[in-house]
Amino acid sequence: MNRKTLTILITVAVILIGGIALAVIKLYSGTDRRATQGDTRFLENHPLVKAVPSDAAIVFCFKNFGRVCEFLGDSTAVFGELASNKFGKIASLHLGSMKRSPAIMSVHYSKDMPPLLILEAGKAIADTTEDLRALLAAADSSRLLTRINGDLVLISSSETIINSSVRHIEEGHSILEASGFTEAARSVDGDDAIFLSNAYSGNILETFFARKHRKSRDFFKEMAEWTAFSVSRHSEAGVSMHGTMLYSGEPSYYLNVLGHAGSSEIKVTETAPGDVNFILDITIGNITSYIKAYRNYLDSRSLLDRYETTLSSQKKESGRNAEEWAKALDVKEIAVINLNIGERLRQVLALRPAARLNADEASGMSMAGFAASLFGNIFTGEDESACALVGGWVIIGATDCVDEYSKAGFLKETLAARLEAEGLDRVPKKNGGAWAYYSPCDNPDLIEATFSPMMAKGCRNILKGATYVPVTVSAIENGGKFSLEFNLDRIEVSKGSVPSTGKDSMVAVPSGPFKVRNCATGKINTLYQNSHLSICLQDENGKDAWGVPFKSKICGYVQEVDYYNNGKIQYLFAAGSQMYLIDRLGRFVSGFPVETGKIIAAGPAVYDFTGAKGYTAMVLHNDNTVGYYDLHGKQVPSWKGITADETIKSLPELLEGNGKRYWVVRTSAQTLVFPFSGGEVLVKGEGNKMIRPDSKVEITDKGFSAVCYDRKERTFKAGN
Repeated sequence: MNRKTLTILITVAVILIGGIALAVIKLYSGTDRRATQGDTRFLENHPLVKAVPSDAAIVFCFKNFGRVCEFLGDSTAVFGELASNKFGKIASLHLGSMKRSPAIMSVHYSKDMPPLLILEAGKAIADTTEDLRALLAAADSSRLLTRINGDLVLISSSETIINSSVRHIEEGHSILEASGFTEAARSVDGDDAIFLSNAYSGNILETFFARKHRKSRDFFKEMAEWTAFSVSRHSEAGVSMHGTMLYSGEPSYYLNVLGHAGSSEIKVTETAPGDVNFILDITIGNITSYIKAYRNYLDSRSLLDRYETTLSSQKKESGRNAEEWAKALDVKEIAVINLNIGERLRQVLALRPAARLNADEASGMSMAGFAASLFGNIFTGEDESACALVGGWVIIGATDCVDEYSKAGFLKETLAARLEAEGLDRVPKKNGGAWAYYSPCDNPDLIEATFSPMMAKGCRNILKGATYVPVTVSAIENGGKFSLEFNLDRIEVSKGSVPSTGKDSMVAVPSGPFKVRNCATGKINTLYQNSHLSICLQDENGKDAWGVPFKSKICGYVQEVDYYNNGKIQYLFAAGSQMYLIDRLGRFVSGFPVETGKIIAAGPAVYDFTGAKGYTAMVLHNDNTVGYYDLHGKQVPSWKGITADETIKSLPELLEGNGKRYWVVRTSAQTLVFPFSGGEVLVKGEGNKMIRPDSKVEITDKGFSAVCYDRKERTFKAGN
């Protein structure tokens, strides 16, 4: 198994070590680390743990070999990457006699992080069954190494790892001797579980995260000895895990610092927009207790003097320091939020104060760097120069971000509303110490900026066929102890007001160059706009014929028209809110430009339905409406307009058949069909029957045929 084989396992591991580890900053444990005679059922149910070498970085315990095939051969985009091109053949085997055989897999840190799959198959080995021969043959054809040792079958891409396992077995050593593993195993319940060694978390971060995210490796190493998760759900719908972390109650653990402050209700989803990309949120029961515990933590790590110096500098520069600022606000919750503003990913801080503030008081609470110095560097905005009170929350960030956040319609759909619409109960109702949220679908381009190239490819596979893939991690207090809840949900069709992809505000606008016909020569020429915005024409040999100064970017389409109906061609294009006409010699035609009255996002597309040069032009305006005009800029009298709830991504496509004409409109979420004169939509699917944005639409005797989100081809009658 090569490194690609581990993609989804590491997807989960990285999110757990990264997102979860950050999310559980609020965890607190006062339990003693010494091993006890606690529950041993898990170890009894997974005896092959004793065959795993003690240097394993990750241990994946399965119910049996049948479950191995389910996980490694899962064709869905959640665990499917575990199969890769190496384990695909093994996972696809139907080995009835070995289905219930005990099985375990471990991953060992080295250059290519080789895994080791171990099966107990005593009867099959003794009888040399056909199933065993098929297994060994599949491994060999996948270039995997195998070894039979007693009742065990060992499979790996590394001979060194196989030899290590055999040696450990013969000498009576195993992962059970690794510090903390046995205690971590006692905390796990369920048939399938993952154990992550925090000692190797730095290596995993280096391998699977983008370089800018690797600076946290030391923090993760010191956070815990082991992180353990039991898998309760794995299907096309997603993955759910319940987890615990094994760490001491020493004051030098930052986890314990925040635990002393208690917790309050998690409410950040009520102040975050539905298309938010990332949230890390912690709650604080008592800010005074938090500050006291934080000081003890810094003292234990010999950092208190530096902190005192920072507070003194803050007091001198701002008249107050971070501690005084936090007490004045009586902070109950603080979050860092990454969200799309102005088609860019921006970062703001959100604080929920218990203190009652008016707008003027809140505007003076920005205090750049205060949150980072008191709660950790992750709570740093890209710019903390502005501050405003929004729905009882103090929002800190760049001026343009805060201004946008403060607009009345900005929180039209909150994250809380979006999760509720999807039927996802992913926010703890009480006892929530920390909460993390990540939605790669809402900004998939950032995957490459977050993960290494190999890891990014695996994450993109999770998104295939889905419109919304929220990942949430909750740290929950129960009976004096904290547990973790991890959920990755794959939603193919959103039930909310606008699917995730419907948030996409980017319109497809061709950038040229544009092929046009020269009516004098009959040759195909090229019209383009240069870096100075001049409109230029090249002849068929690529030689510039002329260039005309122009001040605006054209809107992506150039159309040929015979405006005077005399056989001479002119070129129609749009810029701003106007349409322009220029001839083959670079001269603007008299009477142009013509005004449409609204900014044009893309267009025009020209039609001559009369056959007598009675041209009409269709454009997409930046208010998400489709306009239809004659070449004088007047709206076609019969036109009733076209718009949609989601962003219309391109100009409507003409659909003709059975003596009728229609318009096919593709939005960021679906495909719609409108009457030729516009107006109310004729065809609009619902749920899984929604027509995919990339589906071909055809007219049939019974209506319109198209492929839906459930990948089934359906026939729609007008008005469906």
